[in-house]
Formats: sequence, C-alpha cells, structure tokens
Amino acid sequence: MVGQSSRTYRAAGTGGASRRISPRAMLRLMRPVPAAEVRRALGAVAAWAPDLDPDDRYVDLVDLVASGLPERVSRRLRGAPLRVGYSAVSMGVASRLWSLTVVPALRGGIVVDPAAVCARDDDGSVVLGVRPGEGLTDLTLDDLHDVVLAVLGPVVEALPLSAQLHWGNVAGSLAVVPRVHGLRGAEPAVADLLGRAPWVGLMDGARRRTCCLFYLAPGAGLCGDCALDRVPAV
Repeated sequence: MVGQSSRTYRAAGTGGASRRISPRAMLRLMRPVPAAEVRRALGAVAAWAPDLDPDDRYVDLVDLVASGLPERVSRRLRGAPLRVGYSAVSMGVASRLWSLTVVPALRGGIVVDPAAVCARDDDGSVVLGVRPGEGLTDLTLDDLHDVVLAVLGPVVEALPLSAQLHWGNVAGSLAVVPRVHGLRGAEPAVADLLGRAPWVGLMDGARRRTCCLFYLAPGAGLCGDCALDRVPAV
C-alpha cells in the first residue's frame, strides 16, 4: 500500500504549469520491483486495463498527441469542434492512466515506471500500453503524485486550450476512481491527491469547477459533474 507523505512537494505556480519529473528521478526515489510483479498488479485491473504486450503501433504519449490524435477524437465524436477533441484527449488519457498508477498503488503499492507508458489509438479511441520492465514500489502519496505528473505534465503542455481546463479534466476523472475501480476505502488517498497542484481547487465536492466542453459535440449534453447548470446559449 501507499505510505503517508514523507516530503513536501513544491507546487506548481499559479499559472497551472506542472513541474517536469524525470523518470530517472523516479527510480532514485523508489525501490524497483521485478517486471513479473508489475505484470501481475496490472493484470488485476479491470477498468481501462492497459495492454501489457504493446507492439510497434505504440508510441510515446506526446508523439501520439502530435500525430493528430485530437483531430481523430473530434471525428469520433461525430465531427465535434477541435477544441472538444483537445479536451477529450486529456480526459481520456487521465482516465486510463489511473489504471497504471493510482489503482495498483492503492491496491498493492506498485506503479509503473513513467518511461514505460506508451499509447496507440483506434480512430481516436486511446489505448495505453506498458512496455516490459521494472516498476516502482515503497512509494508515498508524494511519489504517486510525482509519477502522475511525469506522465500527464508533457501531455497537458502539448495541448492547446487552458491548462486549467485540462487539469480540471484530470481532477474530475481522479475523483471517481474509488467508484469506477471499486476501491473501497480509497477516498482519503484520492482526496489527498486532489488537494495537490496543479489541479487543487478544481473540484467542489463531487462537482467540477471547469467544463470539459463535451456539450459542444453533436447530440451531447452536460456531464453529471459539470460546473455549468445548463447548456450555454449559442
């Protein structure tokens, strides 16, 4: 399981930009665990399960974004405006990332090495993969936070639109991890993570303080946790 915080994280500035965490620094802070243990931990994940045998279709996340992923997502959403595609990328990646980080960390104290995370998409539907290799254990919530930022920080930086919108997407998807993954008793750890930069303050209880723009997709409405009370007039 994840230990309590053992050091103080130096938060990002008020502009919302995250501190870049080197994957090599991750390995210095935590103890490596064998690839077989990582595979067992990730194999137990049911929701948004990662591909544990990624082939040559998989690339680094930032490269996938740069290859036109937001455009493919927009087409998948029945021709939604491109800004919806940008937002859906950060939401989709974050929702899937919890299966590699928060879920195995809270269940068994293991996370993947951030450098092992890769991705592909099927016409805009993102699939995360994990390249074979050691994982990390003996981690605190500070460490888990750093691992998440090591993966998501470059993705948010690569996407247009407000960083606050993207980090709001991250916060919204993190808030429902206990329910989506059936993690009883995980609420305190998730609440701790939600209280950290760069997404701190972007949730008001179970309701977001930002909008993901999904209502702009043809035939869509507001999400259940949306900051808006009604669809804005066009």
